[in-house]
Amino acid sequence: MVTLLDGFVDEPSCLGVPPYISPHARYIAGAIKDAGAEYEYMTIEEWRKGRRVMGDVLVILAGAIVPGRYLRAMPMSFKEFVEICRTFRGTTILTGAAAKFGFGQGGGISLRDGSRYAEYVAREDGDAFVYDFLNGVVQDRRRTEREWRKWSIYGADVVVHHPDYPQPLIAEMETYRGCVRWFTGGCSFCMEPCFGKPIMRKIEDIVGEVMELRKHGVVNFRLGGQSCFFSYRAMGIGKREIPQPNPAAIQRLLEGVSKTNPAVLHIDNVNPAVVSEWENESMEIAEMIKKYCTPGNTAAFGMESADRDVIQENNLNAEPWQVMNAIRIINMIGGERGENGMPHFLPGINIVYGLKKESKATYSENFAFLKSVVDSGYLIRRINIRQVVALRGKRGKVDAKLFRKFKREVNEQVNKKMLEQLLPKGAILKRVYLEIHRGNHTIGRQIGSYPVVVHLPYKKVLNRFVDVKVLSTGYKSVEAMEYPLNINYASFNALCALPTIGEKRAARIIKNKPFKNIEELRAVIDNRGENNEKEVDEESLEKYITF
Repeated sequence: MVTLLDGFVDEPSCLGVPPYISPHARYIAGAIKDAGAEYEYMTIEEWRKGRRVMGDVLVILAGAIVPGRYLRAMPMSFKEFVEICRTFRGTTILTGAAAKFGFGQGGGISLRDGSRYAEYVAREDGDAFVYDFLNGVVQDRRRTEREWRKWSIYGADVVVHHPDYPQPLIAEMETYRGCVRWFTGGCSFCMEPCFGKPIMRKIEDIVGEVMELRKHGVVNFRLGGQSCFFSYRAMGIGKREIPQPNPAAIQRLLEGVSKTNPAVLHIDNVNPAVVSEWENESMEIAEMIKKYCTPGNTAAFGMESADRDVIQENNLNAEPWQVMNAIRIINMIGGERGENGMPHFLPGINIVYGLKKESKATYSENFAFLKSVVDSGYLIRRINIRQVVALRGKRGKVDAKLFRKFKREVNEQVNKKMLEQLLPKGAILKRVYLEIHRGNHTIGRQIGSYPVVVHLPYKKVLNRFVDVKVLSTGYKSVEAMEYPLNINYASFNALCALPTIGEKRAARIIKNKPFKNIEELRAVIDNRGENNEKEVDEESLEKYITF
């Protein structure tokens, strides 16, 4: 028997950290089935909790090349990988980006080579390697188009074994591999150009995979497996760095996927230069995304730097003016608030440090650009600031003091203001999935691309959806409470979180409930401000509660 151990991947164009399941895990499962072998799927989180690795062959999928901050699950570490390989008594095969490039250990830290510890290392497509291995052949190669189509279908049922199934699991979907700028080298630090000329999947293959996943109970999808969604089946690939988008192809894709009635349909990764240089086509695509996808969608812009010297030296995607124009276009189309309380479609910004030609001025130029976005009144869903992992050559030196100062100033002067605009006090967010307890708080998120983290200042039952109303905003998260809050069933801590209630009034409410209406409640909370209690803002209070 084969055990497929999902160590979770986080690559420039693919996410497989819970609640996401990567396409790579599904392809490998499909390849194992196609080879006629039995398999067992497990995650690194299950291993951490004591689940034993069984079987004769262990296939490890790993590769957190762009590791970030995660709410409740961490990708496999190099140390864990070594321990697993040393204790497993059968054959070990390492697959994923960790096999090709090494194990990421965080931004700014060199990758670790795992080839000494696994018996086999699949440096090309792990699914193809595993299929051949189970058929008695050891070789590195890429999957064929036919295998890509077949294994994506055969492996779809692996989702039912994921700990997040059926909710809040999100299936990451791959539309193509590679970078449309590969022939100029692409961004100096990125792995995507290493795949060569992009290979586009057929629309019917992607839609067919979604349909198969729907049969197995998956309801949330992200078309995130590509370097630029707007470049899917674009015209002029290989002839120009900024190809002309193909709205007709993208419409067929989005329409086909939306007909399966997903609960969540989002995208990821957009080159802002494509949006800026091809405004009409990009506006068409943005309108399609607004129409066919669900609200809360994000186009992560690979800006990386606003310093022109850094842009030129590292062959980055876009100039600052192109990024600003792309932000304007996406805001114009997607800024309207959707039924779940979030705007339909907003840009995100990626900023990296550790690139060649960086200087003290780089920090100033990056901050000035982000501040100009705020001052222009545009919304950005999130700003991702990290240190680059050197995949192709040496990384530049990062000034730790300047880096910390930059992040602090962005939080204080950009992120907080942006989030206050996005989700002001009183804003309602629907279908927030409660995931973990942290102290006496409950933390949840909506399902989708880059959801806002929501803190409830009290404990609630996990693994369910609630609607919430925002109480306050932080740098990257909001404090909120269930909406509407039934005053007769609310806990003491929940009552304390209500505007102007406080502990003494909360205790009186607990003692005297149930209440039928606001008049009965008013008699108990005593709104005269006696006993050194702050006067209750009844108008604000009534907006949060029910009976």
